[in-house]
Amino acid sequence: MKEQIIDWMCNSTNKGISSEAMAAAFLGRKPNENFGFDNHPSDPADFNRCLLLLEASPEARKHMDKIAALSKTWKKLVDNWDDVEKCFIDEVGLNWSKGRDLSASKTFETMKSLGC
Repeated sequence: MKEQIIDWMCNSTNKGISSEAMAAAFLGRKPNENFGFDNHPSDPADFNRCLLLLEASPEARKHMDKIAALSKTWKKLVDNWDDVEKCFIDEVGLNWSKGRDLSASKTFETMKSLGC
C-alpha cells in the first residue's frame, strides 16, 4: 500500500487537498500545516480525486478508519462512502468516464447532506 500511495503522490497530476489528506493519513503522516487533515472533499470533483487514489491503492480501502478519524465530516463521509461512491459511479463514472457533466448534481446533493 505504501509504495502505491507514494507512486500516486509522485505521479498523479489529478490530486487535491482532500485526496492528499487521505494519502497522508494512510501513510501515518502529519497534515500539511497550510491545509490540515480536515479538508474533506467539498464537491464531486474532489470526491473523484479521492476515488482515483483508492483506485491506485486498492488496499487503502481497508484503512478507511484512518480517514474517518480526521474529522467529524470525514467520519460521516466514510460511514456513507459506499453510497456516495455508488451514486457518483452511477451518475458520471470514475474520472467522469460516462461524460463530462462536471456538476454530478445527485452526488453533490448527497455529499452536502453529509456536511461536505
